[in-house]
Amino acid sequence: MSGKSLRWGIIGAGLIAHKLADAVNINPDSTLVAVASKSAERAQTFAEQYGIESTADYAALVSRPDIDVIYIATTHNFHYENALLALQHKKHLLIEKPFTVNAAQAQELIELAARNSCFMMEAIWVRFLPSMIRLKQILKSGIIGDIKLFNISFGGIAQAQYLPRLTDPQLAGGVTLDMGIYPITFVNFLLDDMPTASKSFCRFASTGVDELATYQLQYASGCIASINTSFNLLTRMEAMIYGSLGYVEFPHFQQGDTFTVHIHNGTRTVERSDTITEENHGNGFIYQVAEVARQIRAGKLESDIIPLRETLATMQLMDNLRAEWGFRYPFE
Repeated sequence: MSGKSLRWGIIGAGLIAHKLADAVNINPDSTLVAVASKSAERAQTFAEQYGIESTADYAALVSRPDIDVIYIATTHNFHYENALLALQHKKHLLIEKPFTVNAAQAQELIELAARNSCFMMEAIWVRFLPSMIRLKQILKSGIIGDIKLFNISFGGIAQAQYLPRLTDPQLAGGVTLDMGIYPITFVNFLLDDMPTASKSFCRFASTGVDELATYQLQYASGCIASINTSFNLLTRMEAMIYGSLGYVEFPHFQQGDTFTVHIHNGTRTVERSDTITEENHGNGFIYQVAEVARQIRAGKLESDIIPLRETLATMQLMDNLRAEWGFRYPFE
């Protein structure tokens, strides 16, 4: 589709859909066309804000010939169903994380996308941030030596409007699919690898979903990642990355723009500390929108930065974590 604007449709009209809509409008190679929501009133309100069309019928949206790519912004439990519908109409896809609820659903979508020659990507937007790219470059340079340990805390007390989604098993709630995926994929991205072994524990909320979880991940290099995450515990939001020659301190790693590199060269004394800032756009979604537009225009079916094999492996990892706790969703 070289030479023409990428035309977008959105399924779901919640808060995250607004952020994507704003990002699409910023991208010079993209045009927002329509939105669909099961609530006709919500869809209409959303559409009026952006000067686009609306519908309460998902099938009507994905069957439109003037839409090239669909962004799925519904609750986790509907990602597979919505993506399947869009792929059956041969639409390209950007699917909000988590990609699906489990690996079996992800595998089916990946196979269908390949058969229908559709581009598809999981929307892990933080991966494209300038700060994240700079951090990876620094780690790859070897300045902190062999990376041996990640110690990550990613928690907070969710605002009231998010609790129904986070705590409901029917909506695939729980901290792992909603928040845990960020630190897990953060480590995988920086190491360019997936864990070879994992061990985890969780604390369940009264509704039966995981409210607090800890993951211990080991990689082929010998690096170990220790991750703690929760949606109802106020913890530090920080990633510490330890190497043989130094360490990186990254507050608000999931979207922050400033981190500090401390160099000790294998001694007990920090010899130098450099604080690095890479300014991220106020709407960090613009980078993933640009990636989708760039890859579709190039005729590619997936992103090299978030390849589908990694998305599938991540879903399998989270399946394994939940299996350790004996936790399955009612609809699985």
